[in-house]
Amino acid sequence: MKVAGIVAEFNPLHNGHEYIISEARRLTGCESVCIAMSGNYVQRGEPAIADKWSRAEMALRAGADLVIEIPALFCLGNASQYANAGVKLLESIKQDISICCGSESNDNDGLRLLAQLIKDNKGAIEDRIREQIKEGLSYPAARESAVTELLKLQLNDSKLVDDVIQILNNPNDILALEYAMASKTSELVLIERKGAGYSEDISESCEYQSAGGIRKLLSETSSESGLEIIKDYVPDSTIDILSNKNLSLGNSMMEILRHAIMSKSADVIDDCPSGGEGLGNLLKEAARSCDSWEDIIMHCKSKRYTYTRISRLCMQVLLDIYRKDYPFERPEYIRVLGFNDNGRKLLSCVKKEDSLDLPIITNINKEAELLDEKALKMLELDVRATDVYNLVLGLDVVDNSDYKNRPIFI
Repeated sequence: MKVAGIVAEFNPLHNGHEYIISEARRLTGCESVCIAMSGNYVQRGEPAIADKWSRAEMALRAGADLVIEIPALFCLGNASQYANAGVKLLESIKQDISICCGSESNDNDGLRLLAQLIKDNKGAIEDRIREQIKEGLSYPAARESAVTELLKLQLNDSKLVDDVIQILNNPNDILALEYAMASKTSELVLIERKGAGYSEDISESCEYQSAGGIRKLLSETSSESGLEIIKDYVPDSTIDILSNKNLSLGNSMMEILRHAIMSKSADVIDDCPSGGEGLGNLLKEAARSCDSWEDIIMHCKSKRYTYTRISRLCMQVLLDIYRKDYPFERPEYIRVLGFNDNGRKLLSCVKKEDSLDLPIITNINKEAELLDEKALKMLELDVRATDVYNLVLGLDVVDNSDYKNRPIFI
């Protein structure tokens, strides 16, 4: 089948996301839209506002046909790891797939030029990034500086250099760049981003609001009044789903996080994927002196250590994610979260592929025993991540576990 693939978090799904799904279908002329979606934790290093099953239902009601889960390990990785996992999952279904994504610049040529340049000079760029990190820059700043230096050396057109560099300053363009570098068999289709920028506050002048702005509004108001305010910014189905769910907002994970940090040594914390460089001691100091999750992150944040790195480190500590235990470079299975009739047809096509290299999971009680050791270890982390999420949100950890939930069918 001809498939439009989208990597997303839908945290929560709003009108801009519905527009992306609609545009992906229109621009590709696809027969099906497949979403590779973050589970209960998102790439910023936070629990999602609503559980993965609820957000999968939002996606299906907004026009998606099939929703599959990006394992927690990659959702709590950096942008490159997250994007690579999403693309690998979408390409693994072995269909005629286009990866569709929002873009601030909508500069397909510039993005492809930059992606090829980075791939062709990967070693030199990584060496320069390491040098600049030693000088005190954060990874994103060091990467932008290293790539800028390379562009100026290889391109004679200063305006072209400036245009391409701008891509590195746009959140959606950065992800689109990662998708372009990760893709092997898929075509990249850019969809011009409209409305508020990434995480901007609510602004009535914008056609589409940001998910970050919507979350902030909900966290600052009572649930009922907040949902009333955002009803113009999200589909009716999102309101219906959020109205009946425990939402993750504010400081809900603070105490369990403090316990996790205090019960581990600094060396153990530094073995987490986002740890190292003395962050273990800094995080332990913050856990003793700070009163909120936000305060812990801001205590550790600096020019060198970005907000998202500290936030992801907190979640990695909480979920016991260590480099030595999870040296995995790609997802080891396709976990189905939801589908409609058209998605069922797509799943049927996928299962007929002789070359399919990842197992499909719809019921872990029956299928977990068929997984190899690597896949089972990754799945066990997903199950544990869901258990912690349910515990903190006050949900029944048995009734809402991954062993009880089945894919959403619309």
